Amino acid sequence: MCGINGIFQLSSGSAHLKDAVSSMNAELAHRGPDDNGIWIDESQGLALGQTRLSILDLSSAGHQPMHDSIANNTVVFNGEIFNFQLLNTKFLSDEKFNSHSDTETLLKLYRKFGLDMLQHLNGMFAFALWDASKEELILARDRSGKKPLYFTEMNGDFSFSSELKALFKLPWINKEIDEKVLYDFLTYNTVATPNTMFKGIQKFKPGHYMVVNKHGIQTYESFNDLKYKPIQFSSEKELADLVYDKLDESVKMRMISDVPVGAFLSGGVDSSAIVALMRDNTPNDIKTFTIGFENQPDYNELKYAEKIAKRYDTNHFVKTVTSNDILDFIPKITDIYDEPQADPTAIPIYFISQLAKQEDIKVVLNGDGPDELFSGYSNYERYVKKYQYYKIASKSPRFLKSIANSVTQQLKPDTPISEITNRLYNNQDFYWPGAGGIKEGVKNSIISNDFKNAINGHSSYDYVKQLKEEYHTFLNGHKFDYVNWLCYSGYRQAITEQFLFRADRLGMANSIEARSPFLNHEMVQLALSIPGEYKIKNGVNKYILKKSLERILPNDILYRKKMGFNLPIREWANDTIYNGVKDNITQFNKDTNLFNLDEVNQKLDLLKKGNIQYTNTIWTIYFLINWYKKWF
Repeated sequence: MCGINGIFQLSSGSAHLKDAVSSMNAELAHRGPDDNGIWIDESQGLALGQTRLSILDLSSAGHQPMHDSIANNTVVFNGEIFNFQLLNTKFLSDEKFNSHSDTETLLKLYRKFGLDMLQHLNGMFAFALWDASKEELILARDRSGKKPLYFTEMNGDFSFSSELKALFKLPWINKEIDEKVLYDFLTYNTVATPNTMFKGIQKFKPGHYMVVNKHGIQTYESFNDLKYKPIQFSSEKELADLVYDKLDESVKMRMISDVPVGAFLSGGVDSSAIVALMRDNTPNDIKTFTIGFENQPDYNELKYAEKIAKRYDTNHFVKTVTSNDILDFIPKITDIYDEPQADPTAIPIYFISQLAKQEDIKVVLNGDGPDELFSGYSNYERYVKKYQYYKIASKSPRFLKSIANSVTQQLKPDTPISEITNRLYNNQDFYWPGAGGIKEGVKNSIISNDFKNAINGHSSYDYVKQLKEEYHTFLNGHKFDYVNWLCYSGYRQAITEQFLFRADRLGMANSIEARSPFLNHEMVQLALSIPGEYKIKNGVNKYILKKSLERILPNDILYRKKMGFNLPIREWANDTIYNGVKDNITQFNKDTNLFNLDEVNQKLDLLKKGNIQYTNTIWTIYFLINWYKKWF
């Protein structure tokens, strides 16, 4: 796991390449504390940099930037190619290797296959490869977007990095807020790819590659072959076996490492399954890590985690997070998050990563993914049921929709029912993936008129329409399945934009590589092709996954009520978050002119009086204020 940086001068640049990339590397030292390197080709105006967290081939032979002496190509690589040993055997048996790192496999595969090599890679990665013969820079990012990559063309330079903060070290990079992206952030608490909060800087799309030469970006296309593919199975048991076998294969592949591999263990179904399969695949010591919250029994799963740790004989470590820990950490999160994400679950993930680092673990497996891919949330089941009524209501005459919307806005303002009638009135989808921030009605009441003019009628619903179009492309002509629409949108929104972002940033802040077996792209393909009727059945969410895991997990783990990996944000909202907004909102608004202060203060007062429906609103504002103070 590493950080990568680079500058490609498209015109006669004035930057001193070595100094510029050195400053970028220094900013990403947390991503790679074990080694760093720079390679420069002054004749091409090209510089590549890398900071290294040594996981495969700990020797100097794994140093980057790495060169192919035969083709004279050079690469900087972040991530892991989990099937590199298989690829070496299958395609590169006649090659002489100088290391046993997956980076060298990548270079040799490119020499053999060119860009077609991307179809063979199973992993989590972002890389930049200089093709010396073609004088082209090739960039790519894995199918799910597990590893980050940002790029920009400013000042006649093409620049890229694993994190925005490294790009900010370049003096020609402008930091100008994109108002439409900010407006959408208030709804989704994340910034959707390919946007960033900054005009002119983009997130590299997952499953895409790019070709850049002296004339700029020439190609930017998908290599992802994710499409709905009907599964052939004769029985429920056979389907469960397919799921189990693919997960077992994925865990086994992600345990390849030259350093010990641990696991985050919440005590829920998903992380417990990972630990069980890890034990099946190694006789060695396994360290597991769990977080609890002081005086918050409703959010603690410690006893279940301890049960799994004992059952599978792991070396188990527990940290109890206190309210003081939270107070000390919250200012730090904006140092880590150069891109805003108002996700309170970031806080326990930071501390569990810190705990792993303290126990000398660099690599951990986690249980991210199956709640979205297999429909593990109880609200998914509710959405399926309510959607049937919504479809009927959507056929009502417009004047009835208008009356219903007017009544709810007056009698039940800022509530879920007012949100639903507003969507009905505007002919919008019932379900907005990831819209866990500020409700649209509330958002538009607290936004200033000047800011509304700046976004010129922009709607956050555009993102829902984009995801819906992507889902229909994924279906490739097959029948629409509402459960799988929820799963697909969860994969694209929650997993890619939220879970993978936080796992990377918070893990890397502690020099920890987080691997997600459920997000093996072959596992994703299988999960999204399973009919929805096997995901919610007999009132059981994640039905087919749980059936597949009955062979390794006890029923009191598989079928107990889901708690999730959460933070007691409501319990702390009336103190830390309230005061943080109250003390800073005036100055923030002078800088941004974003809010109608009277409306924000009204919501603050209601929260203080115990109206918990404004918790998410105030938390989002609180996080945004802290992020803005850090990066502006």
